[in-house]
Formats: sequence, structure tokens, C-alpha cells
Amino acid sequence: MSQECVKDQERIVALVDMDCFYVQVFVRQQPELRGKPVAVLQYNDYTDGGSGAIAVSYEARALGVKRGMMKKDILAISPDVSMVVMPNNRKKADLSMFRSASSEVMAIFAKHATVFERASIDEAFIDITENVKKMVGLPISKDKLSRTYIAGFEGSREDQIARWSDHLAGVSHHSHDYKLTLGAVYVDMIRSQVLSETQFTCSAGIGFNKIVAKLAAGTHKPNAQTIITPDNIPALYQTINFTKIRNFGGKLGKAMQEELQIEWASELVKFSQGDLITRYGDKTGQWIYNIARGVDLEPVKHRSLVKHSACSKNFPQGIKLVSELEKWVHDLSEELEERLSFELSDNKRIPTQFSTHMRLKEGGSTSVQMPLLKIDVDHIAASALKCINRKLTASEGRYSDVVYLLSISAGKFVPAPEKNNIFTMLKKRESEKSAENSSVTNETQEDKEPDESSTVDQQPKQKLSGFFEKLKNDIPGPSSDNVAASDVGAEQETVSESPVTAVPVTNLKQEIKVNLWNTLSDGDQKIMLQSGAGTKSRCPVCSKSVLESKMSEHLDFHTALTLQRQIEAELKREESVSESPKRKLPQTKRTNKKQKVSDVPTKSIASFFKKA
Repeated sequence: MSQECVKDQERIVALVDMDCFYVQVFVRQQPELRGKPVAVLQYNDYTDGGSGAIAVSYEARALGVKRGMMKKDILAISPDVSMVVMPNNRKKADLSMFRSASSEVMAIFAKHATVFERASIDEAFIDITENVKKMVGLPISKDKLSRTYIAGFEGSREDQIARWSDHLAGVSHHSHDYKLTLGAVYVDMIRSQVLSETQFTCSAGIGFNKIVAKLAAGTHKPNAQTIITPDNIPALYQTINFTKIRNFGGKLGKAMQEELQIEWASELVKFSQGDLITRYGDKTGQWIYNIARGVDLEPVKHRSLVKHSACSKNFPQGIKLVSELEKWVHDLSEELEERLSFELSDNKRIPTQFSTHMRLKEGGSTSVQMPLLKIDVDHIAASALKCINRKLTASEGRYSDVVYLLSISAGKFVPAPEKNNIFTMLKKRESEKSAENSSVTNETQEDKEPDESSTVDQQPKQKLSGFFEKLKNDIPGPSSDNVAASDVGAEQETVSESPVTAVPVTNLKQEIKVNLWNTLSDGDQKIMLQSGAGTKSRCPVCSKSVLESKMSEHLDFHTALTLQRQIEAELKREESVSESPKRKLPQTKRTNKKQKVSDVPTKSIASFFKKA
């Protein structure tokens, strides 16, 4: 066994999964439903192709009710099943209260795990290896395993624990089986706290990696947990369809099922390492070979926040009308804007990538990505329509293909820029200069000197045109020599996707990689747009004729370019001043005129503006 595989079996990893989470959230809200058969319906009527059950309580499952069943079919099985309907917003299920409930649970997981990785709204991986190390030496009594099963063992839970306790009596405290059992005791404590603080039950799998922990978690539910050891992998695999293993449920799993003619996870072990590599390549073949033996080298990665935020809508009958799809684009954009605003206010982060996914009748599944410039309903909707129009053509109010699913999402989150970004610092700098001048003339009229904040606030807002005119006068601005028509034209061609990153400049610091349009005051934005999207006006910097609707991005381009020139000039000046005679060495390739600013150790941009 390789050293990596040995290390894999030294970890203690758990997958904690909420039991029928949507039902539990409704039961907490409506206590009279506790202990009764409950089905959660997506809609209360039969619009949009009918209303099916998206969650079913264990009591309802015992009666034969399954997820996906229609309301009429559920009532035909048992009229005693209580029906609850998902909250609705914009004719879509509103998951707000479920996300809030999920946050309560995830906070408890994160508090007790060395590493915590949120897997979905109702489950998470936790690495408790370091937590268990601190518990080594503690005795383990049967009563501490009152809700624990052992994967691969048969018989009642009591019989399984009795056999396992006898096994532990003969192993040392350094054995992995003992440590896994300590992990089970620790996870049971976490589950008890979740129940006491949220009223929710959850189940768990405790193993040595993410794959086996996930499989074990589903073997005994609800409100139970299962230990899986390396020796018990073969027995567990005999009871599990291999497509239930993580990453085998999609195209890869389907292709393997057809090519290898297998059904159970235990059948994977009969294929050699060389055979799998020949069929699926080095990386995938080796990964399948490891999974067949219960080895998963992927670590639990710290992730308490979602990677992306998505809103989607299914159309069982399909839609083709442009007006109908545009209406749904706007509704989904409103929902996505709400979620992104929450991410900004609560988690201080913003997305940088936008994606639109569709499932089409003729075109199948297709996606388009583009940069996301700002969190705004109109901008999100415009971006979605732009993505759609890349895949579909419209004629006489109808699209060229039928749409069965529309999903829009935003991801690749980055920390939100602080309020004191480059643009606001420049405006503050101008205001402070005005405040200093006005204080000289006013000091003879007032005995009490106003504080700094009130002095700045009392100054009239600087006109946008005056601000850029000042930049042009104070800083060596873009002239006809250094800003050719081709430069501006190239920026305008790509500005709809990324006005800042499209600038042909590579040395800007992180502080100015933001959309400056968001920092303008409402009054300035109105001035910029009051002439209408279809008219043109002269740029106050380069005097070129620019569409009013594009003027904000166009000025962002000039601002970034002039700021870069100012920063580079200051950095060169500081470098020349700080150089000593000893450092005047013959010029090398690394110190020629084309040397990048990023190669030179310098002060931050913020410190540069403080000195001005």
C-alpha cells in the first residue's frame, strides 16, 4: 500500500446529513405535524405541469409515499398524509427559511471540527482527526454508542455494538479502529447539540475519507450514525450500487456501467489498475482503482460558504416565446440579486463570474459564462439575455429552440472592495483640499472650529466632469500620442463584459480592480445617463464621441489608465531617490525600461495617496 493510502487511513472524517431536512423545518414551524406522515409539495395547484412531492417524512415513506409523487397519487395511498406547500416567491419555491435553518446547523458543525466543508444545504464533511487525537486514552463504554452502527456487521444494533466492544478490548489505543470509535463518540456529541439547539435530527457516517463517510451515512437513518473501517469496505460495497458513490452518478458512471457491465460497487475491484488506466486515462483510471478499494485522497477543504449562488426554473412543457423567457429571466435576476446582496452584506464578498445554463430540446444542455460587473437586477438580466442570445436566435418573437430549463448563477467570489477604494479616495482628497481652503476664509467668522467630518460633508459635491478635468490637468493624461483610437476602440468592444480587465494595462494594483461605476453618487449616475442610451456625447478626457450608455465604463478606462501612469511615475521617483551609489550596477535584463512594476518591492497604493 502506498504512503498516501496509509495516510488516507489515518484520517477521521465524518459526513453529517440532516434527516429529511425540508420536512423538519416545516415541523419546527408547525409542531402539530411532529410524528405524522408529511409530504412537502412544490406548489399547491397543478400549474407548471403539476405539483409533486419534493420531500417526504419517514412516517410517510413507511406508507409507500415517495418523492416525486403527485398530490393526487399520495392521497390515493393514504388520505392521512399531511400536505405542506413550499413558500412561493415569483412562482418559484422560496428557500429562504431553509437556508436560514441550514446556517444554524452549519455554525455548530464549524465550531466543533478542525476542518469544515459544507457539501450542500443539509450536509457537511468534517475532519475531526485533530479533535480525536486529544481524546486518545479515554475509555469507550457501550452507552456512548447508543445510536451507532458498524458497517458490514449484521444483526441488531445492540448485537453490533457488543461485537465491536469485544473487538476494541483487544486493540491498543493507537489502533485506527479505536480512533474511529472515538470519532463516533465525538460526532454523536455534535449531533446531540444540533438536536438541542435546533430541534433537528441528523445522521452521520464516520470513516477515514470522504467517499466512505458519505456511503456510511446513508446506511442507517434517521437519527443514527455508522462507523466504517478499512476492513469492512468489501462488505459495504456488496450492498451499494456503484453509481451511489460520489462522482459516479453522472456521465462517467453511466459510461462505466455500459462499458464494464457492472452494477454493484464490489464489482469494481475485479478490474486491474492497468486496465482502468487504459480505458479511462492515467488520472481517472488511477482514481477509479483507488475508489474500488475504498481509498479517497481528496482532503476535507475548509468551505463554510457556497461556491456559487444559482437560481433556476424548470419548464416541463417547454417554452419558446421570447417574451415569456424574458419574463422569467427578470424574475430569476431579481432572486439572484437578493442572494448576492446577502452575500455582500453578510459575508463581505462579491461574485466575478456569471453563468447561464439551459436545457434545450435540440441543443441539449449548454452553458455560457461571462464576467459579472455589478450586483444589479437590470445588469444581471442583460447578462443572462446576452448569454441566451449566444446560443439561440430569435425570429418573429420566438426562439430557435425549446427551453426546458433555465438557470442563472454567479460564482468565483472575491472579497468585496472596502469603501475607501481608489475612486472614493480621490474624491475625498479633492474635498479635503476644498475644506482646507474654505477653513482659511471662515476662521474669522466662526469662533468654534467644526470637526473634520462636518467640514467635508458641508462642501458641495464635486461635479463629475470637473473631477475628470482635474485628473487631466494634474496628471500627464492620455494624449493623442499615447491613447490611439485603436486603444479606445478595443476597450469599447469588450467593455460590456469587463471594462477594467479589458484595459491594456497589467500593472494595476488590486485596489483599482473594481467597477468604478458602482462608486458614483446617484446624482452623477443620473447625469451620465440622462441623455439616453442611444445618444452620444464627448468624453471629457479624450474628446471622443461615446454612447451615453457606455460612458461610465469608458471613463473607468481612463481612470484606470491615468492612475496607473501616476502610480508608475511615483514608484520610479521613489526608486531613484532611495538608490545608493553601491547599487548602481550595470543594467541587466531585469532592470531595463520594460521592468514590470509588480517586480519592484514598493509601498501600497493606499500609502501613495496618503502622501499626496
